[in-house]
Amino acid sequence: MRSSNAITRIRRLLISKKVITFLICLSIASLLWVVHALNINYKYIVTVPVTFLNLPSNKLIVGELPESLNVEIKASGLKLLFISLKKTIGEVVIDFNTLKTNAKSNAYAISNGNFNLRNGLNFDVEIIKIRPDTLFFSAYKGTSKLLPVKANLKVNCLPGYSVISKPSIIPAYVTVTGDSLDLKKIDTVYTYFLNLKDIHQNFTAPVPLKKPFSSIGYSVKDVQLSFTVDKLTESTIQIPVTIMNKPNHETIKLLPGIVTIKYLVAMKDYENISSSSFKAVVNYDLIRDKQKELPIEIIRSPSEVKVIRTYPTTISYFIYK
Repeated sequence: MRSSNAITRIRRLLISKKVITFLICLSIASLLWVVHALNINYKYIVTVPVTFLNLPSNKLIVGELPESLNVEIKASGLKLLFISLKKTIGEVVIDFNTLKTNAKSNAYAISNGNFNLRNGLNFDVEIIKIRPDTLFFSAYKGTSKLLPVKANLKVNCLPGYSVISKPSIIPAYVTVTGDSLDLKKIDTVYTYFLNLKDIHQNFTAPVPLKKPFSSIGYSVKDVQLSFTVDKLTESTIQIPVTIMNKPNHETIKLLPGIVTIKYLVAMKDYENISSSSFKAVVNYDLIRDKQKELPIEIIRSPSEVKVIRTYPTTISYFIYK
């Protein structure tokens, strides 16, 4: 019996050693395969953000300047592994002064320029293709002028929220180049229509510019649009009602002489609102016409508030003889 148990233990020990040996060999083989694979060169396409310098003066680009280039590269698997793990690829700057051009077609070849990808990828790689590889410009030489930019914007906030600042546009002015006759028809550059819904926090985003004519071009493709949103709080305030256009010789008592205003205001502006921020009036001309009930008008209120309701909306009066 003891002999049988000893044999069983020996068998288990041998099997476990074989398993361990197999796993070690498998790990070594896998490691060697990975090392071999990482040393082989592969093709890979990366999207590289790009900025252009020294664009041709008095020429119009056909289409839009690309914000990025699709570059097909060739590199070892190890380099491509590190490149693919990068969250962001550094921007590459292309100077038009370094690009070769065809004078007849006004075409500028990016692939023939000083295109240094190392700054963006942090590795030396072989460049196979660049898309787009050529930029085309119109031979027409137009005029240019500086125009303001306005946002074509509609904002609907969630209940209890409101836009509390004027939209900010950066840059506020852009250079417009093109046909002189078309330029005379333009005094403002507008963004494409932006319809925002359920807004409840500050907004910042690039917005493309709209071209009224195909013959013109802008110095930038889009602008940065931003505005501030805040949560609103509801409040009420009581203010006296005054009589507008009343002669000094008449004594008139309003019944009642105060009005209650219910309004919404952003939390940050709540402490700045007081009774002096508002002004409520009735018109003496209606008294002279013997109208019994006088409508109350709020002729002054802070731009930071949104008046929801006033009560009463009309008041009576008593004239002292």
